[in-house]
Amino acid sequence: MSSDAKVWLSAAVPGGMDKITGINTTALDGAQTNLRKLHEAARQIASAPAHRAEPVEVVEPLVAMIEAQHAIEVSAVVLRRVNDTLDSVLEALRS
Repeated sequence: MSSDAKVWLSAAVPGGMDKITGINTTALDGAQTNLRKLHEAARQIASAPAHRAEPVEVVEPLVAMIEAQHAIEVSAVVLRRVNDTLDSVLEALRS
């Protein structure tokens, strides 16, 4: 890599890092929020009254759990992509 390219790369990294950090923070916040939703739905299911002959309505908490699970999986994919991007940036800086 030429010295001009290294100077340009080092000048571009702070702005790019801000964007990567923002995406990382958003993904982590999303995972934490949905973990709380998952916990709350599990609590609702666990505390549902149990009656032998009467059906207990737990559909809404189950749907909430599935939604939270999918959102957590998406957050994990975003975090994995951020990690890959940071690895690429660090590799470029090492070159």
